[in-house]
Amino acid sequence: MAGGFTLGLQVHGRCARGWRGGLKLWGCGGVHICVIMSIGKHETASLMDRVARGLLAWALVGVALLVASLGVGWTDPGRIPGPATVGLARGDHVYLPDSPLTPKFIYPEGKIDYEVVTTLLSRAVTAWSGEQEPEDFWRQYFSPNDRVGLMIDVQEPPIPIIVVEAIIEQLVLVGVRTDNILIFSGDERDLFAAGFSLRHDRPGVKCYGAASVGYRHSLTRILADMCDKVINLAYLHPHAQLGMTGAIHNHLSCVPPADVKQVVSEPRQLASVAAQPLVRQKVIFHFLLALHPYYAAPTAANPSPRWEYAGLLLSSDPVALDTVGLDILTAKRREVGLEPAEPEAARNYLQAACAEYFLGQSNPDLITVVTIGPEK
Repeated sequence: MAGGFTLGLQVHGRCARGWRGGLKLWGCGGVHICVIMSIGKHETASLMDRVARGLLAWALVGVALLVASLGVGWTDPGRIPGPATVGLARGDHVYLPDSPLTPKFIYPEGKIDYEVVTTLLSRAVTAWSGEQEPEDFWRQYFSPNDRVGLMIDVQEPPIPIIVVEAIIEQLVLVGVRTDNILIFSGDERDLFAAGFSLRHDRPGVKCYGAASVGYRHSLTRILADMCDKVINLAYLHPHAQLGMTGAIHNHLSCVPPADVKQVVSEPRQLASVAAQPLVRQKVIFHFLLALHPYYAAPTAANPSPRWEYAGLLLSSDPVALDTVGLDILTAKRREVGLEPAEPEAARNYLQAACAEYFLGQSNPDLITVVTIGPEK
């Protein structure tokens, strides 16, 4: 009697690298469990042998289900990302004019103009969503009972407090209570250094480090248990190892430092955290700030290689968002004569985010950029 039994499962989760007992495991990227068995290949195979093999197969299925129950879920490897839209808002300046109210010893880079921030926010919303009234956009995504997390990038330069305040103002206008708004990043020391006041238990907006409340299956409980929806606030940065960091990289705020170190050491796995189903479900859209970004790492000859781009980007697709951000960074590096102009490592991990993690679109030909504001 000829016959066979083939089973293939794919589950995302956090495991170690290597083969163990029929499980193909790696990093934070996922767990592939594959059982391929041949039953009754020879007519002499006994019924007991077939039953034993069948029980082994279903035992491995049980392992897969157990991994999936750890708050991570299933992925669909056939879900190829489609076309994406990125809204790009531009301004003609970022900072207030120099005056006695904006002294250089307090504001060495200048004081950010709040009106510029609110204008960029409104333009980005309109460019991406088509909504002419920003309040209609925010009301579409948030209701008064939502617990909303703001996941902020605190690398230098960090997300400015004034930008966070402008977003909180929009949330409050559509009825979200300040007690239900939570600012977080990976490390409380970095939050404090970026100018944010840590607030754990006091009334109003809370501010935490991801580790301060612990982790559930390698995701901070802030995302896993304390928020219904999360807004990703990333800043466009060059990066020595990754080439560039932005929306995808900022998801590393959700996992323990050991996981961050492992993922960064293997750039093609950078999207593994953002691709986890629970993270996809809760992070509903992404902002990428390019107000006054660096285009290269500081050196003694050029301690502040930055330019005033005055841009704010928005999308529900973090891969498309970072792809547009990479194009902006590459254009500036080419303008100033840096080689290589395009950081190859960044393009590689964006392609992996699309083709291997199905997180979003990395093909510039399939990304529509809608720009509002001066194109300088």
